[in-house]
Amino acid sequence: MKKRLIITLYWLVFFTTNAISSTDLQQVPGTGIFMQSPHGFTASNRFTGFEQVDTKSSLMVLPLKDVSLDEVGQQMFAQEQLKKQNMTMLGREDLLFNGRMIGLVFLQQQTTAGVVEKIVRLIEGDEELVVINGIYLQSHKDQVYRPLREAILSAEWRDIPAPTGFEMVDFAFDVASGWEIREPGQLGRMVMLSLADAPRHSTPMDWPLVIVVPSLDDRTIHNLRESSIEMLNNVKGYAFGSIQSEQSREINGLKSYLIKSTGTDIETAEPLACWQLLIRGQNNKGYYRMLAIGNDLEIQAGQLIEGLIKTFTLK
Repeated sequence: MKKRLIITLYWLVFFTTNAISSTDLQQVPGTGIFMQSPHGFTASNRFTGFEQVDTKSSLMVLPLKDVSLDEVGQQMFAQEQLKKQNMTMLGREDLLFNGRMIGLVFLQQQTTAGVVEKIVRLIEGDEELVVINGIYLQSHKDQVYRPLREAILSAEWRDIPAPTGFEMVDFAFDVASGWEIREPGQLGRMVMLSLADAPRHSTPMDWPLVIVVPSLDDRTIHNLRESSIEMLNNVKGYAFGSIQSEQSREINGLKSYLIKSTGTDIETAEPLACWQLLIRGQNNKGYYRMLAIGNDLEIQAGQLIEGLIKTFTLK
């Protein structure tokens, strides 16, 4: 359902003479974004962008197709959308940087891990909109705010062809007939799939969604299982409760776990299902996570997921 939203923002206009040479910028893999790497951060193996593991801080770059800046801005910053995610807007800053007007939005979110703050910038390219999101715990703000802000301000969009298929990831599997990879590679080291005729940038109540992403750290099965549910509940506005079933199996010599949960869409009160497939990485390093969301996954995505389980391989 299309909603008309009115957003009132408090504008703080500042001007700066800081300059960064375009030759100092590096391309964020899989995107048309060139930016300065935030000091103290390293390129992430889990998503497009950078992270600082010790402080659990990140800078994520998410290109979107077929949407406008106004459309995404209204969806992201509408009061009802922020409230659903336990989030508040702290303010907005508009400034002149390297001869360009840049807008930053500052958000704060209450999570089980503590108070999280975000710096958000939207960059409009020729055929895509890029969301740049600096995320950090409020308790680490003194350490990471400045490098995140400087990196976000430095970002610029250039016309670079995007990768396709599985080019940006170190895994592959057969995609079932009737399904397609959405925005391939532009979500970085993850792959998003949906039905071929599904409306773009909608919700799982309109179409099932499958995301495959590596989580190559030392988190345990228990932590991964809980973090996925927490992400859905805190970020996506869903309410998932207890786990209904959990099965262990082997996929091409890799140990895996298939976990099924049920929940609801908070906004519509419609029932939802969530399936997590956690596949152990090579040399027992980390897990690859498949996260499927829909209102009837057995019918909607059963063939895709069974095909993924049978054909998943690491490059």
